Amino acid sequence: MDPGIYKIIHFIGLIVLFLGIGSLIATDPRKPAAMRRPAMIHGIGLLLILVSGFGMLAKMKMGFPTWMIGKLVILLLLGAMIVVIKRRLIPAPAIYLIVIVLGAIAAYLGFSNSMILRFS
Repeated sequence: MDPGIYKIIHFIGLIVLFLGIGSLIATDPRKPAAMRRPAMIHGIGLLLILVSGFGMLAKMKMGFPTWMIGKLVILLLLGAMIVVIKRRLIPAPAIYLIVIVLGAIAAYLGFSNSMILRFS
């Protein structure tokens, strides 16, 4: 498959992930049934990002660069945000700020180190 397709799937995954996080923040944590669909959206976004990211990496034959570890840690932190949101461990504005900063760092790592993102 063309690496550009992986890039599109990766961006769709990002949109779906952030949609899921925003939906989780907006729902009432005392109603578990209301959080089911946003949690599924969150997980689907994470899966799309993970599969397309590794697909891009394999297609470009880059091996496993060190900057990828940072992106995986950020993906893990974004995945763990579901627990922070469900338990309301920190206020919603702080969650928004943390998620935006994590997304910006991941974008910087991806754009500054990936050949397909730089020249396409």
